[in-house]
Amino acid sequence: MRGAAEAEYDEGFPERAAVSEVQSIPYTEAEPYGPEQVRFAHIAAGDVYALVVQSRKGTAAAVPFQQTVTLQSQLLG
Repeated sequence: MRGAAEAEYDEGFPERAAVSEVQSIPYTEAEPYGPEQVRFAHIAAGDVYALVVQSRKGTAAAVPFQQTVTLQSQLLG
C-alpha cells in the first residue's frame, strides 16, 4: 500500500462487524509509521472487489475505519 512501509492484518477488527456473504480483510500499517498512519481493507462480494483506504496524520482511529468498512460491505452485500 502506498504510504505504508509495512502492513499487518488488523487483529482488532471486530468479528461482529462482519456482513454475511461479504468477505473483508482489514489491514493496518505496522509500527513504526511515519507522520501518518494508513489503514485499508479488501472487500469481496460476489464478483465485486473493493478497496477501502483511510489515512490520517498521527494515528488513523480504528472505529471510523471499522464503520466505513462495515457500511461499504453492507452496500456491496
